[in-house]
Amino acid sequence: MNKQKLLVISGCTAVGKSDFALELSKSLNMEIISADSIQVYKGIEIATSKPSQKEQQICKHNLINIISPFETFNAFDFVNLAKKSIIDIAKQQKLPVIVGGTGLYIDSLLYGFDFETSQKNTIYDYKYILLNNDREEIYRRINLRVDKMLNNGLVNEVKALRNIEVTQDCQCMQAIGYKEIWSYLEGEISLEDAITLIKKNTRNYAKRQLTWFRHEKNIEEWQVKDEQKLIDYLVNSYKEYVKK
Repeated sequence: MNKQKLLVISGCTAVGKSDFALELSKSLNMEIISADSIQVYKGIEIATSKPSQKEQQICKHNLINIISPFETFNAFDFVNLAKKSIIDIAKQQKLPVIVGGTGLYIDSLLYGFDFETSQKNTIYDYKYILLNNDREEIYRRINLRVDKMLNNGLVNEVKALRNIEVTQDCQCMQAIGYKEIWSYLEGEISLEDAITLIKKNTRNYAKRQLTWFRHEKNIEEWQVKDEQKLIDYLVNSYKEYVKK
């Protein structure tokens, strides 16, 4: 029996995973399955860079906005829901494409929960693409993204969540961007310090992500600047899903 084909597009925060996946979707019949531990939450929008309605019309995104901010979510939950999405997408003769930066979720899906063992077996015929860029450019994009979050109303979003009695202990409030703004609203730090902390914590998170992905043995690293070459390569790899 042939293994189900699966494409994984990952990389650190702000590298351009979502933009690339949307561009790829113009050439392939595919659906995106988000591998992001925060995009699953309803009402947690601005600091997660969740796809817009327009972007969701370009390509369907699965596993976003599926639970309330009061709930918890983990790798086990992700794997169960992602497997269901993969089956549904495959039934439509489309390519399931995992897009996101939560490496634990991706490894748990590909290898089960014993992925730390030396023997990595998977039920999928997959390609694992790591998008990367110059570190200075990644940091520049992080700074721009954080500034955009504030301009788009991140403080008001956290205020609205507090108003519906989301607490600091809720899992979603541990996300970068939300915990710092929470501290600001509690009067513990200034808004300027909160913004500085968000940028610093996001840079540190990007470093941890890259360290995780560098330990992957079956990963293909591509530079963002080579986007068209990568699209051509993937279109050639998945000819049966090419849009006519």
